[in-house]
Amino acid sequence: MIRGAIPFEAEGRERFIRLTTNAQVRYQERAGETLVDAIVAMQGEGSQGDMLRLRRLIWAGMGHEGLSEDAAGDLIDEIGLAEASRLLGDAIRAAFPEAARAEAEAPEGNAPAPARAKAKPAAA
Repeated sequence: MIRGAIPFEAEGRERFIRLTTNAQVRYQERAGETLVDAIVAMQGEGSQGDMLRLRRLIWAGMGHEGLSEDAAGDLIDEIGLAEASRLLGDAIRAAFPEAARAEAEAPEGNAPAPARAKAKPAAA
């Protein structure tokens, strides 16, 4: 499989989504925002139903197939919204492996780490 490609099956055949440099440029040219801007916007409150961005990102990531945006929407309908979102998330992590690794290694939550207990001096 090609580096960064996330395989899946749809319409009776093996396919993949891949957010290459060209895919990111394709998205930016069409959407007027960068892939990173789209990711941040889609993680914001109230953006869970942002179908335009989702469809456009799937379309851009499957540019190797020459899909239209409408065909990308049909593909989402076939595989389901949850699967399309999962595939896009996997493709984003594959496109930015350093960020994905840092996210995986980061501690949960945003609270500061607890202070370490100071060692008591040894009894004389």
